[in-house]
Formats: sequence, C-alpha cells, structure tokens
Amino acid sequence: MHTCLHQAAAAQSCTGSSLRRLCPRIGLSRATLGRWRQRQCAGQPLLLTPGPAKTQPLPLARLSGQIEGLTHGRRRTQGTGSLYQQYHQHISRRALGRLVRQARCQHHEHLRLLTCHITWARAQTVWAVDATEWPTVPAGPKLQVLAASDLASHYGLGLQPEPHLTGERVAEYLVGLIQRHGPPLFLKRDNGAVLRTPAVQHVLAQAGILPLDSPPYYPPYNGAIENYIGQLKRALPDGLPCPPSGNLGPVRACLHGLRLELNARPRPALHGACPADRFHRGPRLHVPKPERAAIFDWIWQRARRTLSTMETVHPRSLPTAWRHAAELWLRCQGLMAINYPNQNH
Repeated sequence: MHTCLHQAAAAQSCTGSSLRRLCPRIGLSRATLGRWRQRQCAGQPLLLTPGPAKTQPLPLARLSGQIEGLTHGRRRTQGTGSLYQQYHQHISRRALGRLVRQARCQHHEHLRLLTCHITWARAQTVWAVDATEWPTVPAGPKLQVLAASDLASHYGLGLQPEPHLTGERVAEYLVGLIQRHGPPLFLKRDNGAVLRTPAVQHVLAQAGILPLDSPPYYPPYNGAIENYIGQLKRALPDGLPCPPSGNLGPVRACLHGLRLELNARPRPALHGACPADRFHRGPRLHVPKPERAAIFDWIWQRARRTLSTMETVHPRSLPTAWRHAAELWLRCQGLMAINYPNQNH
C-alpha cells in the first residue's frame, strides 16, 4: 500500500497527470487512493478494521469462558448470535466468529483425543507425575501421595506419602527419582499449583527435563498416571494404614510393597511383559544434556512460528503451541504414536 502511494506520487510528479487518469493504470479507485493518503498524513494505519469502532474494552477472559461453554457442532456453534448481542459494544461479529471457530476446532480435537490411544516407543521418554488424596484406616487424617510412572513401560517409579504437600516436597521427590533412574526427556503434569512451583521448575531446568503440561480442565491428557493411581487404590480399597504418632514408616513400606507388586504384574499392553522388565531392560532413551538444549530450541522456535500465524493470542496460546510442537517432535522421532479407532495415523 505504501508502495502504491509512492508510485502514484512519483508518476503524478513526472507526468503531471491527474489522479483520475492515473488510478485506472495502477488498479486502484480514486476514492481508495485518496483515503490512504489522508490516513498516511494523519499517521494512521492505512487499513482499518471494517465497521464502527468498539466503545468498550473487551473482557476477553469472560468471553473465552462463555465461548467454551457453547454447544459446538461439526460446522456451527449454537448461541453465537446471542453472544454477539451481549458483546457487540466490545467486539466485531467477524472477530467473534474467529474466536468461536478456534474454540470449535479445539473442542473437536479434544473429542478425538478422548478416543485415541497413545503408545511410547522407549522408556525414559516421558514420565507422568500427579498427587492424590488417600484416606487412612482406622479413620485418621488423609494423606497426600505423590506418584510417578514411566509411560512407555507403565513402570511405577516411586510413591511418597506426605501429610501436607508443598512445592519443595515435590521438588525433593523428583530429585530422588532422577538420582535413582536418570532424567526422562519430558515430564507430564497437570495444572496443580504444587507441581508448577519455582522449586519444581528449577529441578526440571537443572536436569534438562522438558515439561508437557495438561490443557486446563482436560484431565484425560494425563490419564495414564490417573489410571495408575486408580490401580493402586483398588489394591487397597480400605485405605492406607493410619500412621501412629505421625510416623510414616509403615505407610511407606505399604506403598513400596504395592508398587513392587504392580511393577511385577504382566500387562496386555506390553504383550505379556511386566513393567519392571520393560523399564530396566529397554529399549531406553538416553539424551545428553546438549541435545536436550537443541530439542528445547527446536520446540520453542516451532511454537513461536505457530504463535506468529495466529490472529489472536490468548494466555493459553503459548502452552498450547508448546504442547503441539513437542508432540510433533516426538512423532517425527518415532517416539510417540497416536492411534485412532478405525483410522491409520
């Protein structure tokens, strides 16, 4: 557009022709060229959003929540018109339509993931970590139990009971697992506050472990560790032994024995092998720290390119772009496969 204005001005200066004669030759109407010149002189953008200017600031967080709550069909979203009437002083119909289309695509992608099965090629590629509240018997205070497993081998890495869970205790737990087994390449976790504290972030950075965080309000993303915790609780339906005088030794012994029993149990998903054999005998992934830095850079650059193509960037956009870039890298390396029912992907 600026080039067209410069060319028109140069041609008019050289030939002395009027804009009426020049405009058909450069493929622009006289009104458009004049409008661009006025905006250029006023220091305004040459292209403005169509329609009247909105008079009120956009409450984006509230609007995003309402969009997520709409009924999304395959090609249409019910309730968009009513939502526009509510926010027409804040956002144009066109911009609202873009947000709704983006939410509809994410909704259907989540539905697809609900029916997919993910397989991992090597142990030590991804660990999953979570915390659960566990009752004690006879009736006593509930305990918080940290659990982690290797997703490729289904191997339970360690169980740690805590009367009160803090970010520092989670960090110590992860340090102990890393010292015992070596660092994985990725760590899957949900959005629990104690799993994302600065102390935990420091442990991951020191070990070169890349995070894979669950999308908000989408527990199935980290469903493997939840399934593992469910197996543990079904093995002790009455609860953990109540710690006498705060002594957690008996509880730790009980959880340790339970973990060993599950790790020695053959699994159909492992073609009859047990998690302990698969985890310790391989195949295992070993990534030196310099290569971890290169992988981080690749994922980060890919995520940035994704963000640069988005018309609207939200607070959740960066974690989503990072997650998709990480999954793409894993699939390209043959470390992760996503299988859908009746489909070959």
